Amino acid sequence: MLELQDFLYELNKYMDQSSILKDAYNRLTDTEKQLVLSQSPTQTPPDELAENATKWLDAMQKEMGITGDE
Repeated sequence: MLELQDFLYELNKYMDQSSILKDAYNRLTDTEKQLVLSQSPTQTPPDELAENATKWLDAMQKEMGITGDE
């Protein structure tokens, strides 16, 4: 269980960082955004990555019975 808690901790950090990346991406010009996406291995914009990270963490916490009160 300790390894799973460590994973959740790292996933939470990933979610936070992906949110920061999304904000930086949203400040780019349209041309810069196109450049970023053209070099992305999955062609996935950072706003989608951040949303997916949040959904993943929420699902894991729900499955484990972790609430925001803890």
